[in-house]
Amino acid sequence: MKFFEVKVCGLTRPKDAALAVRLGCDIIGMIFYRKSPRLVSQSIAKSIISAVLPTVRRTGVFVDLKPDAVLRVACRLQLDYVQLHGSYSIKDIDIVRKEGFKVIEAFHVETQKDYERVMTSHADLVLLDNKTTSQSGGTGQRFNWGIVPPRKIPNLVLAGGICSNNVKEGIKRFSPLVIDVNSGVESSPGIKSETKLRDFFSLCNRLRYGSKK
Repeated sequence: MKFFEVKVCGLTRPKDAALAVRLGCDIIGMIFYRKSPRLVSQSIAKSIISAVLPTVRRTGVFVDLKPDAVLRVACRLQLDYVQLHGSYSIKDIDIVRKEGFKVIEAFHVETQKDYERVMTSHADLVLLDNKTTSQSGGTGQRFNWGIVPPRKIPNLVLAGGICSNNVKEGIKRFSPLVIDVNSGVESSPGIKSETKLRDFFSLCNRLRYGSKK
């Protein structure tokens, strides 16, 4: 099975980030969208970042925030990735990339047309998630996997309702570069469950390393 990395998104507590990294998390994600139940302030984000090793990559999630505002946060927190949800143009993405940040462009997949848009992205990585009108990410619902042809997106971040029950199937079908888990390891929005984290990483580590980490 192709090697993949694991991103834990929607972190709101330093201790959850620290545990996730000890278990094998490669990338942490923090949400800066005021309508999200997982919203964190920049000060809390700093404490989350301080709780993990500097080798762990850091992602900020933004929804329809102007590129200059995104860059201010990204620079202040020294993020590695900027994850963009909403109506961002190719120019917007290029502006962020030119400042040295890798861009994850999120697509909420519902129709074949949504998939066709994915294939025109200028971002470093593309994230596929469930389409919802109420929030960006963390819905606990996966998108219609039948819309996307297997193993056709080389720079894929697979999200949308990922949990221990479906991660193996998702990896086998799509061969993603990154698995993005959020609500699938929570006890409530923004609060990660130690038991669910341990179960999830036990499975992921067996899949990518062939043994428990």
